[in-house]
Amino acid sequence: MSIRPIRIRLRAVPMGDDLALLISGGREHIGAVATAYREGDGVKVETHVLPGHREGELAAETARLAALSLNCTVTVAMGIHQDEATREEIDHIVGTVRRLVEKELGRRGFRDAESRS
Repeated sequence: MSIRPIRIRLRAVPMGDDLALLISGGREHIGAVATAYREGDGVKVETHVLPGHREGELAAETARLAALSLNCTVTVAMGIHQDEATREEIDHIVGTVRRLVEKELGRRGFRDAESRS
């Protein structure tokens, strides 16, 4: 089975010392918002998922990784929609989001952000 193309877009918006990441694809919307911030020696993540949406886990993962890597508060607003997505298409979307986030973190000076988690 072939994977239908979907364009995933990541926009980074600095907010003082913090960062907002807007991640969208397909029919853009806000499906989930996650904020990660330092608390003691760790990072706490708070997530809000709109009813019927499935972006919550990926938004939380992304916010946590970015907050650990950048040592700041990071909010991720995510909305990706593809009608009747197959398991392969979902895996492709998740992989694309992870690559875009790694690229953005690398651009900000973190070559191996995943190793910081």
